[in-house]
Amino acid sequence: MKKYSICSIIVILVIILLIPDNGITQNPAQKKRSNELTRAAVKSYKAQKIDDARNKLLRAVKLNHQNVLAHEMLSLVFYKEHNFSAASKHAKMAVKLNKNSARAYYILGMISYQQGNNKQAKAELTQSMKFLKDPERRKHASSVLEKLKENFDGKRINKVRSKLRPKNTLSELSDQSSGYKPYVAVFDFENANARTEESDLGATLTEMVMTALIQGGKFIVMERVQLEKVLKEHSLSQSGVIDTESAIEVGKLAGLEAVILGSVSQLKTSIEADARLIEVKTGRALAAVNGKVKTVDRIRSLADEIAKKLGKKVGLIEYKINQEDSKKLNNGIKATK
Repeated sequence: MKKYSICSIIVILVIILLIPDNGITQNPAQKKRSNELTRAAVKSYKAQKIDDARNKLLRAVKLNHQNVLAHEMLSLVFYKEHNFSAASKHAKMAVKLNKNSARAYYILGMISYQQGNNKQAKAELTQSMKFLKDPERRKHASSVLEKLKENFDGKRINKVRSKLRPKNTLSELSDQSSGYKPYVAVFDFENANARTEESDLGATLTEMVMTALIQGGKFIVMERVQLEKVLKEHSLSQSGVIDTESAIEVGKLAGLEAVILGSVSQLKTSIEADARLIEVKTGRALAAVNGKVKTVDRIRSLADEIAKKLGKKVGLIEYKINQEDSKKLNNGIKATK
């Protein structure tokens, strides 16, 4: 009996040594430190300290590769920085570790949507809705799903319409080119008078226009954090008004195809905004749109109106981009550095 027990122990030890280390026997001290770094990173993220949050999260996953929250947060950080490749990598890892990872499914769905993979986006966002608790993300995911449903229904109708009319315009060709979307940035709307300056209505409208453009699905929109980085690297700032020439130069440096500039005025009986779509390659003003609402509490409607009108002008951007550059842009990778 004693001999049998010793043999059994030896066999067990051999099996343990042969089993590969997949992080199951994670060092408790490393795991604790990883969790601490993740909590600190979340605080940095909420405080808009994105670089600090990213660095802490990368250290956290290095210490504990099975840290689901760290992978989720990294996917969110990289998504906001328009680095879709890295965002997708960490979101997929989070899903692998936790099948109920709402944040990860949300990020994967939004990436697929930005890249024009509507069928995949629908599946991923539907999955995220099963677990999402954050009201803002639920609202956004629901809004995108509604647009995807409209697109699917529209495609069925267009199959019939395509037999009745020829596709012979640049706008139509650009719109139907395998999910291609121009890469653009929205610069801060200028406060055109003292009343908007006092309330900084321009900054508020800028954020809302960006959100509406992303939801509209006609463009890939550079995140504000990424734009600020490019501006900082070239000694520019959005605290002052960016002129057209500077915006075009930044667009070239960032690999953009178009930039959007605008202004907003608060008058006695209304709030009015103007926006211009400028092609980076040629410097041409392709379109000018405007909108108007009566009161400040209708500012989101004004942003939606501006974004909708800009979306209708997407076909005016010269479609002379090669397939490799298109692939890079639609994967969130800069074509130029």
